Amino acid sequence: MTTISPTRRAAEKRTDTLEAFFRPRSIAIIGASRTPGKIGHEIVRNLKLSGFRDEIFPVNPKAKSVLGYKSYEKIGSIGRPVDLAVIVVPAERVEQVLQECGETDVKAVIIITSGFGEVGKTDLEKRLVEVSRSYGMRLVGPNTFGIFCAISRMNCTFGPNYILSGKTAFITQSGALGLALMSWTTEEKYGVSAIVSIGNKADVDDADLIEYFEGDESTKSILIYMEGLKDGRKFYNSSKIVAAKKPIVVIKSGRSKRGAMAVSSHTGSIAGQDRIFDVAFNEAGVLRADTMTQAFDWIQSINENPLPNGPNLVIVTNGGGIGVLATDKCEELHMDLMELPDDLKEKLRGVVPSFGSIRNPIDLTANADDELYRKVLQVLFERDDVNAIIALFCQTANIDATLVAESIIKSVGTGEKKKPITIAFVGGQMAKVAYERMLDKRFAAYPTAERSVDGMYALISRYKRSQMR
Repeated sequence: MTTISPTRRAAEKRTDTLEAFFRPRSIAIIGASRTPGKIGHEIVRNLKLSGFRDEIFPVNPKAKSVLGYKSYEKIGSIGRPVDLAVIVVPAERVEQVLQECGETDVKAVIIITSGFGEVGKTDLEKRLVEVSRSYGMRLVGPNTFGIFCAISRMNCTFGPNYILSGKTAFITQSGALGLALMSWTTEEKYGVSAIVSIGNKADVDDADLIEYFEGDESTKSILIYMEGLKDGRKFYNSSKIVAAKKPIVVIKSGRSKRGAMAVSSHTGSIAGQDRIFDVAFNEAGVLRADTMTQAFDWIQSINENPLPNGPNLVIVTNGGGIGVLATDKCEELHMDLMELPDDLKEKLRGVVPSFGSIRNPIDLTANADDELYRKVLQVLFERDDVNAIIALFCQTANIDATLVAESIIKSVGTGEKKKPITIAFVGGQMAKVAYERMLDKRFAAYPTAERSVDGMYALISRYKRSQMR
């Protein structure tokens, strides 16, 4: 009989353990607490509130139970298989606890605890990696706030207890910013399929995760907040393959010299020369956003639209001013507005008032009501030579913005869209209600004309990239 060495057995085990982070059948929280407000308590609480369907094992030698779950003295006392262990113990005890996880055949580990590479204790962090690899375990962290996975109903974090489900996998290297964005995404109606606080990236890194999400059917796009990379070549190779299939948007901080210094002191990562990241992202087909708002605007547009079949873009507006602002933004982003052919102009003349404009942007004037928007959009959606549409509405005293929103929804439909459309409702409370209604119906809607153009830019960029392959 052939004997398999422990090293080979560990290597074979590592090949399929990333799944245990997102679809575990059992979770042990080592350092679970009965005290509200403590991290070990909040993680158990969030798992319970999120409706996690499988087994939850709190580990606390001083407690008989935590939030109604039987507590265990140590992970070896559970007596049943554990897919995912979450470690929330002081830094000096983490290595020993990790060793115990390996001895009980845990598949994957999240180390919440900080106090490792980010504060200069790189040797201690290296030992954690050595222990996890010797047992074939995968490791997220240390220095993280955990993982959320919508499809598993698993909120294994100490962040907000309610997170809106959606199509984007969000990977963040910053804990505090990531926690803030968990609440912000729900408030702004940006749903996520998963959130991973990647921490110090001692083992599992950005490249590992985007490769995993490439095969995840619940994920349509990937958003990364990145401060630095330990293995730039690995990320480049992985992202070049994945970005061809699923959009990857990156917010990379550390552009300035002082910002790069702050990155180093924050997570221990090397920010690198920013221009190198720019070139690498561009070559790999990764979209780099300048701001968080821009990144989420791009993601929203990508998630709610098909790719255009061509570059021909048409703007429809009820206000000359916002039409001009949108046109300026298009030119800035090298998105040329389509020259409308004569037969299309002829069709539009039968719909647009004589005092309006059938040039591009198509100006319906301030008297444009919901019915006029419906008729014009119907004409544009029926045209094969119109590849993408931006619809703008500037709030006026005599037109109900919510009726215009309902008209656009009915015109386009709430199923698969034939072509991409981004929308802006600009104004006060009524405009806000209108664009939020469109968000609820899975449209890429925004409160300004410029942001609606920026959303479309992500789609046009993806189209142009596809033509280069």
